[in-house]
Amino acid sequence: MTAPVSPADAAGTGPWTARWLALAGAVSMFLVQPPADLWALAWVAPFPWLWLVRSRGAIPWGTLFAAGWLHWMLTLHWLRLPHPATSLGWIALSAYLGCSLPLFVAAARRMTGAWGWGLVVAAPVAWVGLEQARGWILGGFTLGALGHTQWRVLPLLQVADLFGACGVGGVVMTVAAALATALPAPPGCGAAARHPAGTLGVLAGAGALLGLALAYGGWRLATEPAVIGAARSCLDVLLVQGSIDTELKHDPEAAGEVLDHYDGLTRAGLAEDDRLPDLIVWPETMWRYGLVDIDPAERLPEAVVDRVLGPATEPPSAALDQRRQRECREAIETERRAALAAYARRYGTAWLVGVDRQEVDPRLPTGARYFNTAVCLDGTGRIRARYDKMYPVMFGEYVPLADRIPWLQRLTPLPAGLTAGREPVAVDLEGCRIAPTICYETTLPEAIRAIVNRLAAAGSRPDVLVNLTNDGWFWGSSELDMHLTSAVFRAVEVRTPLVVAANTGFSAVIDGAGRIRARGPRRATATLRAVVATDGRESPWLTWGSVPTGVTVAILAVALTGCFREWLRRDPAAARGAGTAAPGPLQTR
Repeated sequence: MTAPVSPADAAGTGPWTARWLALAGAVSMFLVQPPADLWALAWVAPFPWLWLVRSRGAIPWGTLFAAGWLHWMLTLHWLRLPHPATSLGWIALSAYLGCSLPLFVAAARRMTGAWGWGLVVAAPVAWVGLEQARGWILGGFTLGALGHTQWRVLPLLQVADLFGACGVGGVVMTVAAALATALPAPPGCGAAARHPAGTLGVLAGAGALLGLALAYGGWRLATEPAVIGAARSCLDVLLVQGSIDTELKHDPEAAGEVLDHYDGLTRAGLAEDDRLPDLIVWPETMWRYGLVDIDPAERLPEAVVDRVLGPATEPPSAALDQRRQRECREAIETERRAALAAYARRYGTAWLVGVDRQEVDPRLPTGARYFNTAVCLDGTGRIRARYDKMYPVMFGEYVPLADRIPWLQRLTPLPAGLTAGREPVAVDLEGCRIAPTICYETTLPEAIRAIVNRLAAAGSRPDVLVNLTNDGWFWGSSELDMHLTSAVFRAVEVRTPLVVAANTGFSAVIDGAGRIRARGPRRATATLRAVVATDGRESPWLTWGSVPTGVTVAILAVALTGCFREWLRRDPAAARGAGTAAPGPLQTR
């Protein structure tokens, strides 16, 4: 759809038009994210989009959508790297996220226009509401959030245990809106005149909010337990970071090379210290020989039974057939586990490793379930616990309904979709309780909160979260930075140290205040040996989660409903003359 622009824009004042402002905002908001990572500019980067909210002229909806789409295409450029087919997902996801910009401008304009709110209130409410809604819809997407740019500002970061990463982004947007209100709008923006008395109040209010946030952060840091104390549980952990770029179609012949790669790094890491660590961690799926569990209802082909057990030496009978089927199932399952156990005994200590796991069951429409699993073994090779990833990525790890309609899976390059695990797992190691998570679960605030709360309700609140991830899909790109930043925020939100073992990086040790105590290199090998001290502090966010920021989602919904009703009521002839009429939030024809 196209629309007339405001009189100021029509006057032709160079680049300061709605189109240029939208484009400038797309670029400036991209530059504060990795790979440019000009994070300190995040306090002014929203200016072009805020000036669009302040402007009184009509804005083409298509212009805003195109700018939002461009912003996310730049920010998520790494989605094109795993496979040619993922470029389609990159385009589609960016288009979906690109809708946020027109919705932000429309909602904020309605709040400032019809409701009479100041920009310093309307902008953060609309922004936080959209970021929170994005974290809820379609499984949630939180990468590239405005608050993530401030992970280095330790006092401000502590606000995350109140309102999550969205709350930190709200503080940044509030300050940006105050500054945008105080400064003259660019020529051609058509903004209303400034009022000096109101400007001082706006700046004072935003400054007070920032001061409160920093003061709260300072207080939380002051109440942090000592780094290492006799009264605190500590875990000596060895994180093994290999560097293997991953392709969507795995080469079965490369499984041995991957094993040798990680085994060599592990033994080298162990050799650096006479003391064994309490825990060794390998990244997600780096044990390439998958585990299998076969349901007794599955009848194995005779050729498979003969190959595993050898030809039968007794006369055929139903009892013999049942016995050989059972023995073959057990032999196949045991063989896969025995190899894991042998390496655990070699290391002589607890080992948490990522594997693929398959459950074969003829009663399933697809004949099997597939899990992304973390297995914890002790130094004798005994499996202590097994965690199946509970929050697989939609369209990245599974296709909705493909478990019931198998042909949907064939429309994607994925060999098989993952089944979500049912329960979180906690493992006691040397007086310290760990809870594994896998891959992008650390990008989902509510997922980590649910894991911690469910374990706490069962009397097993984790002292340390462990994330196993394979970021080798992204070839050392800025995805690594964004994934690590998400882990920093999760550690603060739940006040629990979090360690990451990542193929190609970034492996890291993060304490409960969000400090990165150790970090591996980008797209290179490393072994990180660190003592992780528990935090033990309570987090308000564990209690109320996204309820406070959910209020902004409700306000956003009311504002957008009003925009939609206004658009439906608008007379088409009046809309065509909107350049001289009182503008709505977005005017289109």
